[in-house]
Amino acid sequence: MSAEQRHGCVLEFLELTGGLTIAAIARKLRCCSRTIRNYVAGRSPIPWHRIEMLRLLALESGATLTNSTSPTRQDKSPVVANIDPDPAAPDVPPAEMLAWVGIHAPHFLSSKRSFALYVRGWNVVDKIRRAKREGTFASVLERWHALAVELPRMWRAGRLFAGADPPAYVHQEPAR
Repeated sequence: MSAEQRHGCVLEFLELTGGLTIAAIARKLRCCSRTIRNYVAGRSPIPWHRIEMLRLLALESGATLTNSTSPTRQDKSPVVANIDPDPAAPDVPPAEMLAWVGIHAPHFLSSKRSFALYVRGWNVVDKIRRAKREGTFASVLERWHALAVELPRMWRAGRLFAGADPPAYVHQEPAR
């Protein structure tokens, strides 16, 4: 066997991970996160079976996505943005900004003020526009829908938040 057949390419590995975090990739591949960091940094060769495992997982999730796109599927998020739309960016609604920040810096959702500072300071609107142009924003929305289910339960509890301003989101009860 040649070296090419035994080891995968970093670019192929990153494409198959679909933008997951290093910890999530490690859980999927059942290895430690240091191993994944070494793969991504190029310090360790990526065994072919890791690439094949990611390919199989991608095929499996693709099959479940096609099965779950029935008309009865509910795309409503349990979390609704509690922020005003940006008048300078009518093409980026608050729900999309909430999703972006929720995926990339979720701790900034704890208050409207910190959310606004993050959106302005990190130029989130332009990043969303670029992601839409490149076609990668759909994966952000998918990850946000998965995270948003746990979001209201895991934050803003206890006396610490008693006097804090409201969060950047509101929990919405599912319609029955």
